[in-house]
Formats: sequence, C-alpha cells, structure tokens
Amino acid sequence: MALFVRVVENKSFSETAKRVGIPISTVSRKISELEKSLNIRLLERSTRKLRLTEIGQEYYEFCRRGLEEFETGTLMINNKQSEVSGTIRFSAPPNLANILIAPMVCAFLEKYPKVNIKVFISERNLDLIEDGVDVTLRVGELEDSNLIAQEIIQYRHILVSSNDYLNTHAEIKHPKDLLNHRIVTFSGWHAPTIWKLTNKSKTEKITLSSSLSINDYAGIIYAVEKGQGITEIPSIICQSIIQSGRIIEILPNWNLPKTKLSIIYPSNRNLSRMVRLFIDFCIQHVKEWKPI
Repeated sequence: MALFVRVVENKSFSETAKRVGIPISTVSRKISELEKSLNIRLLERSTRKLRLTEIGQEYYEFCRRGLEEFETGTLMINNKQSEVSGTIRFSAPPNLANILIAPMVCAFLEKYPKVNIKVFISERNLDLIEDGVDVTLRVGELEDSNLIAQEIIQYRHILVSSNDYLNTHAEIKHPKDLLNHRIVTFSGWHAPTIWKLTNKSKTEKITLSSSLSINDYAGIIYAVEKGQGITEIPSIICQSIIQSGRIIEILPNWNLPKTKLSIIYPSNRNLSRMVRLFIDFCIQHVKEWKPI
C-alpha cells in the first residue's frame, strides 16, 4: 500500500524505486501482488506514463489517508519517546526500600519530571507479565526463566553495632562470642537466625537467639543505633551510617556469604526508551553505592 501511494505520487515506477532504494522489478511485482490480492486493476501502465483507474483513484485516497494516520501515530510515539514520559511499574524487596530505592526513584524523577513511577515493595517475587511490572530488583540466586536478568553488583552483609552497646558489653573477638550478646535480626516470624562466617580457611556457623527481629532494615538500623545489640546488614546500604560513626563494623575479618543484586525485566525486545533509561539509571545508581 505504501509503495502504491508512492508510485502514484511519483507518477513513475523507476522514480519510486530510486527514492525507496529497491529494484524497479520489486516495485512492479509488489504493485501486481496488491492488485491480485484485491482482484482489481489499480493502474493502467504504458511505456511513457501511469494512469489510475477509477477504482484505483478511490483506493488511493483511502491508502493515502491511512498512511497519514500511521505517520501521525509514529510521530506521536517518537515525540513521547524523545520527551521521556509515561508510567513505569517497578518492584523491589523491602530490605532495600527506604535506604536505596526511594533515593534512586526520586533522583530519576528529578531528571525526568514527566515520568510517573508506581513502586510496589514486596517480599514476594512478582510475576512480571501477570502483574504488569516493567522492572524489578531481586536479591540472591535467580530461578531460570524467560526474563532478562542482569546482575548489577555483589555485596556482603557485615556485622555492626553501636559504640554505646559495645562499651557496656563483653568484648567480641570471635564469632562464638556473639552467643553472649543481644542480637537484632532481619527475619520473619519463624525463620531461624543462622550466621555463617568465614575467615580465610576457617568457617563458623552459629545459630543465634535474637532479642529483636524486624523484616525492615531501616527499623533494624534504628534499633542498633539505640543500643539494642548486634546485627548483620547489607554493606550497600550502610556506608554513610558507618562513616558518620553512628554504627561501627565488628569482626571485620569474618565474612558473611556474598549476595547478588540483579535487575530483571521481561525482555530487551520492544522496551520503550523510558524503561531502558530507567534500567540504565538503576544500574548506575546501585553501582555508585560501592559496597564494603
């Protein structure tokens, strides 16, 4: 149909072929195929000129208007893409929400004020297709799926406490010493608290009884700052707190296992410019946290 309109406007098969960049034989064949599919004659051809048939003239008007609408729609999409506007549906785990996610989302909105972001914080791994999620962050090992998963960073959890607590309790030189201390943990109602710590070739696996459990790291940080005990916390969310002296790292030579943080989205295919920019922004933002 597009070639048919161009042939009519250019009044020539050869001129259309030249402007479109395809062989004249292809133009002729495509027009013939169009006529055959419609079972009508659209053009009368001679060696010197082309002439629209009566029904060809009517059909040309429909095609021309249709292509104009198509071009208007394409221009609308291009304009939308260039101005970066629309809605992004984003999900993330609760342990990163307050400290990492909120600042990241706000920074993106400052850069692209015409974008709307709907953030859903959930411990459950959402079904991106069924739940209509554009992008999600996930912690830990990922199950095999048809989704695109890009690892952003690997980090460790570290053991921390406050000066006030450490100054009034027994010294901690070895992981087993933790058994005699108050422990604040990130966990659900019934999950056991087990810390596996490694120092070179040595490994200690300790089952602890927690005095306080909260499934939110902002709450854990608050409790530890107030002297409630010792906790383990993701290194990517506590640099500024440690630098401020509000909490300090303990047993720095004993390492908890590494954790992966990945960004996941349905596919690379047909990603809008807005979503692609958001994915790249998330990756860069997280990497700038420089985990301990």
